[in-house]
Amino acid sequence: MKVLLVDVDSKIPNLALMKLSTFHKPWDDVELLRLGISYYPSRKHKKVIDVSGYDKVYVSTIFMGSLDYIEFGGESDIICGGTGYSLDVNLPLDISELECDYSIYPENDSSYGFLTRGCIRDCYFCVVPKKEGWIRQVANVCDIVMHDKTYFLDNNILALDGHEDILQELVDKKVKYQFKQGLDIRLISDRNAELLAQSRYIGDYTFAFDDLKFEKQITRKLELFRKHFTRVWKIRFFIYCNANQDIISDVMYRLNWCRDHDVLPYLMRDINCWESSEQDVYTDLAAYCNQPSLWKKMSLNEYIIKRFPRNVLRQEKFLSTLKY
Repeated sequence: MKVLLVDVDSKIPNLALMKLSTFHKPWDDVELLRLGISYYPSRKHKKVIDVSGYDKVYVSTIFMGSLDYIEFGGESDIICGGTGYSLDVNLPLDISELECDYSIYPENDSSYGFLTRGCIRDCYFCVVPKKEGWIRQVANVCDIVMHDKTYFLDNNILALDGHEDILQELVDKKVKYQFKQGLDIRLISDRNAELLAQSRYIGDYTFAFDDLKFEKQITRKLELFRKHFTRVWKIRFFIYCNANQDIISDVMYRLNWCRDHDVLPYLMRDINCWESSEQDVYTDLAAYCNQPSLWKKMSLNEYIIKRFPRNVLRQEKFLSTLKY
């Protein structure tokens, strides 16, 4: 057969498609097509795919709504999957347990995978509990590490009983790695903080500050983590925001908390921010917060004036909305 794998919107190698490639390659001709459809609504563009000549087409999408921007031409057996398509569609077990075929992403130089699936939290904006259920281990370190760098995609590794054994193994084997989805700072302890600090960790240690009610606990755990890791500006916090949160008392409060504690923020905008009357404000704020070089060197006022030196109305809207 001729098999087409369509990677709709992944920025990293798509695990499901790589496993499907491993499954088909002993008998079939396999091709990969990367569409690169953006998460950001303003950057989405319609893609037309000619599937004539292919016996089977697998389409995998991460973000909801991305499939609306694909038009298929010709006839083929098309199978869709991924979180952006359905929370209930998964690879068959015999395929999900196969190794990844990284050869379909020839430019890639890193390993990716899940040591665990699921989470103990029930954040209202997250689909993981519904899609994956309670946390459990699904793979070992040796199952995933195939390159010099490894990015684990676990949603909450610190919630797993026995996670310290995994962290110790990563230290002992000198694995160069990162937990790409971030770590749950509320689960930081003396021991796991020590093991994380001893690791060959890639980039910043990333946590999350999504809800003001956890401020005291997060502040206390940050202090505990810094007992073992003291480098300045090497800790980052995801700051989730949506258009229903008060931009001053909630979003800006958490961003200012980051400033007060010498950590980097990364503003993660819910899709409803693009439908908000304050869309421009969220865009400008993210452009500032998500660039460490700007965050560390200039104030918010200085940034917005430099961003729009001749657009006084844009400056005024931004600063008045944020009460600066």
